[in-house]
Amino acid sequence: MVRTVSIRRSLLVNIVGVIVALSATIIVVSAVGSRRAVSRLSASVITRTTEQVRQRLRNFFDPVSGGLQIARSWGREGLLDLDQPERLGAQLSPFIREYHQVSSIIIADGRGREYMLTRVGSGWSSRQLNPGEWGPRARVSQWTDDQPEPVVSWRELEYDPRTRPWYEGAVRRRRELGGLQVRRPELLLHWTEPYTFFSSREPGITASLTFEPDDGHGHDGIDRVVAFDVLLSEISDFTYTLRPSPHGVAFVMTDLGQVIGLPHDHRFADPRARRSAMLRQASELGVPVVQDGTAAYRQQRIEDRGAYRFTSGGESWWAGATSFGLGPDRDLLVAVAMPVSDLLGELTRLRWTMIAITFAVLGAAIWRAAVLARRYSRPIEALVHESRRISRGDLEPGPPIVSGVKEVRRLAEAHERMRQGLRTLMKLERDLQLARQIQESTFPEKLPELRGFQIDAWSDPADETGGDTFDVVGYRNGAAGAPIVLTDGRADRAVLLMADATGHGIGPAISVTQVRAMLRMAVRLCAETATIVQHLNDQLREDLPEGRFITVWLGKIDAKARTLTSFSAGQAPILRYEAALGRCSVGSADTLPLGIVKDLDIDIADPLVMNPGDIVAVISDGIFEATDAAGTQFGTERVTEIIVRDHDRSPTEIIANLRAAVERFTGGAPAADDRTGIIIKAT
Repeated sequence: MVRTVSIRRSLLVNIVGVIVALSATIIVVSAVGSRRAVSRLSASVITRTTEQVRQRLRNFFDPVSGGLQIARSWGREGLLDLDQPERLGAQLSPFIREYHQVSSIIIADGRGREYMLTRVGSGWSSRQLNPGEWGPRARVSQWTDDQPEPVVSWRELEYDPRTRPWYEGAVRRRRELGGLQVRRPELLLHWTEPYTFFSSREPGITASLTFEPDDGHGHDGIDRVVAFDVLLSEISDFTYTLRPSPHGVAFVMTDLGQVIGLPHDHRFADPRARRSAMLRQASELGVPVVQDGTAAYRQQRIEDRGAYRFTSGGESWWAGATSFGLGPDRDLLVAVAMPVSDLLGELTRLRWTMIAITFAVLGAAIWRAAVLARRYSRPIEALVHESRRISRGDLEPGPPIVSGVKEVRRLAEAHERMRQGLRTLMKLERDLQLARQIQESTFPEKLPELRGFQIDAWSDPADETGGDTFDVVGYRNGAAGAPIVLTDGRADRAVLLMADATGHGIGPAISVTQVRAMLRMAVRLCAETATIVQHLNDQLREDLPEGRFITVWLGKIDAKARTLTSFSAGQAPILRYEAALGRCSVGSADTLPLGIVKDLDIDIADPLVMNPGDIVAVISDGIFEATDAAGTQFGTERVTEIIVRDHDRSPTEIIANLRAAVERFTGGAPAADDRTGIIIKAT
């Protein structure tokens, strides 16, 4: 015999069950969704801010490295002669004028001789040491631009430049790397640990290089070093004002924990206070979030560029840290931290309010179900039926539920909104699939054929849609006066594109698809490369949101001349294998990414002659930054090894081997970033 229950009890049980299940679902989805949203938002903000700091560091340190290379070349030409101090002052002062971060330039040799030029206010001061002739005395000259005749004085100075870290480090670096046999002089560059300059009491760092005069007589056995003293206060001035969120901070440390880029803190509002606080250890700075975040980073061994969570001052924080390679023997650490409360805002309070309201409604519903069971029975049964239908995946509209009770009508309306929301989610999933199909349709199905060249390319998005794209536009010249003819068959020339927008997903996919469309239009109009780059930059500056940019590489192949014209806006490295030398070189970008600055530096290099067997590979950072289980990046070196090893294979085979190597390296883990590449081989 079937057990029967009263409608009051049946309605009470069913209403309570539905409301409890619905409430739990809302709470769980809200909690999980907010956690994921906070995680993704924090990672995005941290990545954007760390890249902003890294770019500022590049803009700060790269001119110093370049200037030091120029000074070294002067030394090799015999232009840095310690016996001609007046000439040295005229030669070196333009460096200090040009590079505001450089406070002094020093030249020293293995005999203990030294020349040091320093900017002093609106004037100049030089110090010259010659222990072989003057003993422990220094010749000091002071002058101004308006009164170039120097005022000379002498002072006692117990000082030997050969014992200074910048001198010893540069000499040691040259000896370790083979001295004159080193073909890449940037590897000889030595950076000291940051320290306080003796004369100015300013925090700084010294970069140095050895040089040997190329006078035709060979190396005379005397070590010579040129060094730049670099002031670091500008880095703290920048990081102090950088706020990734209302209470977030950004700071920069050395690999030994010295803070050279101070976070925002009321104690560092005065520039003099910032200068006195620089070079302290993170644990000695007195800023709890810096101390706790650094300790958590070291304890958890967070992988480079990864976001992690820690607690400071009783509050949860999100942070991320990434290394910045200052030189072969010196690294900096860029760190960003922000409290979870900045990201959550009112979400936590609203969540608890929602939970309280849910339980209050639940209690009221139980009471109302017991009192008004008869009036509720029919619409409630209809709602139960509709819920069961929806749970089976049937999201089509059902018959209207009529009730004279306001609460039941609201429940019915909420039920309908839930059904519509589920339909919207399912439609969104279908739209994402369609968006991926549309993006994949923009990739050329067949690449044009160019005599003397083999080309292949691929793109693997990290999400349903990706922020990378590529294109190979082949064309032939038309008849006299006729426009060019685009073709995916035999072509005389081809324009190649690889673009990488910040992030991945629908937004970046739209941006790079826009770049591809603009490029194809420019090719049809026979625009020059420089004109294409300028128009792309102008349009992207108008279209892209603030903080977004796109790295772009453009190539132009002339099959008849066997040349490749290459221009990179932020896309690096560019890999080139030279068959005659049997080696693969690594090139850098020609200018900044598109969409950042208005007056972009566009300087198109001369076409590169492609000899048989030569290879040029342009690959996005999704390959180089792919990591294994230990957090080690795949890196440039592994890519170049594959190219050198497989140089006699076709681009298609090289790409297949490269993708297989990355898959093995990452253990088949999902890609964290889009992976795209173009490989060009001369035959």
